[in-house]
Amino acid sequence: KDLTSLPLMTIDGQSTLDFDDALSIEEKDDHYQLGVHIADVGHCVRKGCPIDAEAILRGSSIYMPDMKIPMLPTSLAEDLCSLKAGETRPGISVMIKIDKNSGAILHYDIFPSMIQVKKQLTYYEVNMMPEENRDIFILHEIATKFRQKRLRDGAVHISLPEINIWLTDEGELMVSKTNRESPGRMLVSEMMIMANWLMARFLSERNLPAIFRSQPDPKERLYNEDQGTLFQNWMQRRLLSRFVLSSRSERHSGLGLNAYLTATSPIRKYFDLVTQRQIRSAFDLDTPYTDREIERSLHSLEQPMFSVSRLQYQRKRYWLLKYLEERIGKKEEALVLNRRRNGYQVLLTEYLTECMLPVSSGVSMRSEDMIQVTIQHVNARKDTLSVYMA
Repeated sequence: KDLTSLPLMTIDGQSTLDFDDALSIEEKDDHYQLGVHIADVGHCVRKGCPIDAEAILRGSSIYMPDMKIPMLPTSLAEDLCSLKAGETRPGISVMIKIDKNSGAILHYDIFPSMIQVKKQLTYYEVNMMPEENRDIFILHEIATKFRQKRLRDGAVHISLPEINIWLTDEGELMVSKTNRESPGRMLVSEMMIMANWLMARFLSERNLPAIFRSQPDPKERLYNEDQGTLFQNWMQRRLLSRFVLSSRSERHSGLGLNAYLTATSPIRKYFDLVTQRQIRSAFDLDTPYTDREIERSLHSLEQPMFSVSRLQYQRKRYWLLKYLEERIGKKEEALVLNRRRNGYQVLLTEYLTECMLPVSSGVSMRSEDMIQVTIQHVNARKDTLSVYMA
């Protein structure tokens, strides 16, 4: 379907080049027509081709402070598949009719499309936009109501900042903290969750197997509001049950949804590319995966995804410690988590990293106490970090 006349926009980080999702919004008399549009990577990368074989070995793009390793060749990831402004691209569109007053989803449709992005916005630009920007205002309102519905349905909302670590072109190591609850990031996050949920429903209702995600109830709930304290959020994350991947849909407790999968990042994640191909197969644009092929994909991706996750963590940890090596002797704010045999486990709040705080006998603190500590010793190569009471 030709949707090139729709006013599509992307909202991403400032350095993003692989644009794989875009949004559109139209205001009607009694409803909104929301569009979540995904780059149709399956159109360019056929199942079983050499590029596909390499992509499944990689599992996903890898983002590290000092480098990026894309899942797909940059000629595809940052050009032919990327939703660049002014370029017509094949897409998979999720069109959603939403009641103006309640925010309820009245109807949705998913289909292959031809799309063209008109604006490429950054999170910063969206955050700075005045409320008079009607499109952004409406999108944020829809996102807020959708999140509220998920929370009523039992979702556990973990609200923690994101720690960004990167090297400048001059080689300077930089660390910053990003608020995931900023208007731009919250808006995009909820829109992607909504689209993923609807695509999960689409495949489930057609009895098509896919890589569905489910999650049992958490071991315990520390808060029921939209946002708890930093301590509650940090500890709640530990109490979440592991998510489960399978070929059939089940409830995702953490998100408060009856079905879920991921399909909005097919340029960056192989799971999402598999899902997208399965949606394409519903329109006879691809050969559908069988249950056995889905299970085989899950098995094949298990090791690559574990390796990607471990590598990203290790590199981020290494570069954070390299940064902290320059801050030895500096005071930092710390949150007391719990008592240990030889001291207290604390969280350095500016970097969201844990470490042990040795204390003399007789010193007593409580969980959730905010204290000042001094960085005593850091060795990035040996992965060591020690602090003492300021």
